[in-house]
Amino acid sequence: MGILQIGIILFMPLVWIILSKRLGVSKWLSPVVLSYLTGIVLANTSILPLDLHISETFVNLTVIFAIPLLLYATDIMSWLKYAKSSVGSFLACVLSGVIASFLVTYWLGANLEAPWQIAGMLVGVYTGGTPNMNAIGLMLDVKSETLVLMNAADIFCGGIYLVFLTSIAHPIFSKILPAFKGNKWTADAEGMGEVTTPSVDPGRSSANKKILYWPDTLVLIGLTIGIIGVTMGLCYLIFGALDQLAFILLSLTTLSILASLNPKIRKLRGAYGMGEYLLLMFCVAIGMEADFSTILDEGGQVILFTGCVLSLTVIFHLLLSRWFKIDVDTMMITSTAALYGPVFVGQIASTIKNRALIVSGMATGLVGYAIGNYLGLLVAQVLEMLMSG
Repeated sequence: MGILQIGIILFMPLVWIILSKRLGVSKWLSPVVLSYLTGIVLANTSILPLDLHISETFVNLTVIFAIPLLLYATDIMSWLKYAKSSVGSFLACVLSGVIASFLVTYWLGANLEAPWQIAGMLVGVYTGGTPNMNAIGLMLDVKSETLVLMNAADIFCGGIYLVFLTSIAHPIFSKILPAFKGNKWTADAEGMGEVTTPSVDPGRSSANKKILYWPDTLVLIGLTIGIIGVTMGLCYLIFGALDQLAFILLSLTTLSILASLNPKIRKLRGAYGMGEYLLLMFCVAIGMEADFSTILDEGGQVILFTGCVLSLTVIFHLLLSRWFKIDVDTMMITSTAALYGPVFVGQIASTIKNRALIVSGMATGLVGYAIGNYLGLLVAQVLEMLMSG
């Protein structure tokens, strides 16, 4: 069964790319959505027994390999152009999360044993990511049962919003926010323009599209393995272990951006397409970890609390973006960076067909990793003090 599970992770994205294009549904039901739903369906039915170790391995490996490939062909100058609005939008999202956590704690906190702990964990996850949430939970000495429920609730509620982001969010938000002004296709056409998968550019014919250009592909694989090797070596040298996700992502991003400064590397064909495909594999694998049975039986209040914080965070961020005239693409990219971390930025950039914001989106997401623990812990302690007083 393990071989079948590996085969599904490896090849179902390709099936969805082909089918969504041929059926003409890729504009509203992208391979990103289909890949994510594939994993969720398998995790919550008895169709196929799943090995979580396999899923976790693919989640980690696909992210590590995808980040450099997505960044090689990116023009760093685009980040300098759009960094100001991205930072402003990201801070607006973080502020929205803090306000939402306070409001929901006072609204629904009476139904939970330690709502200030949950609020702090949610601020952490909606500023940085899951590692922040779990770190805050350990710092606050949260019960192991609560940690399990929080992770499950985060996947459940976050999965719903992710499907929304990758399907109909852009046209809906476009009615509220101004359009993106600038060149969405900032990379060299020879390096990226011809390798986009149908999920990114559904309007073009797929006949002339390729993900693999073998001479360039071999160079890209070798370069990526080298960057990963250097990153892991630095992580082990500094921390004595390889479990520092924020450091690993930061190092991968930094080294990949440095590599992209070389015009020859930017022009290597197929990098972005390969990175996108790895992210589709990531969607299938992480969906396989979303077992909802536990929280549906035991965590109704936790789901409600988490869902309300997430919903209010998005609403407040949308209102602040309108107030400060932040464009729809920047709002969606920074919302993704804050709520899911940098690893999902590439998927949303593909969905909205805007590559110009990938670097700034990943950069702000990495900042979220850096500040998430501090901010979440601070919110939890303030709420505990206010509620006990």
